[in-house]
Amino acid sequence: MGLIWWILPALTGVIGLMLSFAGVGRLLKLRLAAGAVRFVFGIGFLGLAGMVTLAGLNMQTFKRLTYERVVATISFDKTPGADDTYSITMLLPEGEVREIREIKGDEFSLGAQVLTFKPMAQMLGYDSVYRLDFLEGRFSSRYNTAAVSQATSTGIRLYENPGLDVYALAKEQNGRFGIGTAQRDTNFGSAVYAPMADGLEYEVSLTQSALVLRPANAAATARLRAQE
Repeated sequence: MGLIWWILPALTGVIGLMLSFAGVGRLLKLRLAAGAVRFVFGIGFLGLAGMVTLAGLNMQTFKRLTYERVVATISFDKTPGADDTYSITMLLPEGEVREIREIKGDEFSLGAQVLTFKPMAQMLGYDSVYRLDFLEGRFSSRYNTAAVSQATSTGIRLYENPGLDVYALAKEQNGRFGIGTAQRDTNFGSAVYAPMADGLEYEVSLTQSALVLRPANAAATARLRAQE
């Protein structure tokens, strides 16, 4: 459907140019009436092509700037005989499954490094890209309001950097090539967190700028509603 918004103005623009050139040719031959009519119609078609192009870009804004896709489905199984300890199953795109054991806490956090593109580039089809960064288990009550305190967590890094760090390069260039980071002034990108308990399942998606989390089963929905 999006391709139509480029084909229509292209065809209209070609017709407009042909009529305009034909009109100019007749005007140069002093065929004023026929030349003027063709030239006016040509300009009208060019104007219509411009309007259709702007409308297409506007429609692409609604489609592309709100585009998102699932990056992980996460489920939890309590480790028998161990308090607040869970095994985590991550279902990743293209059917990849990753098992992570001995994560402790009552909530988890999933973080990613996110590269985003400028809005105009997004409208043309350049979607944000990501690299899952870490998965962490922690306790929601690890801090208090009286003073700064120390807390511990368990977690795992989810990637190995094979060579050139594109994320660091994008930050260094500071958006000069139309690429930005989800949070340009930090190295952390985007992260989501939610309660961790036996049987809960969540779906984590990437929008054009950040991660978002939604419950993926009834138990997770009930748990999140209980916290509202």
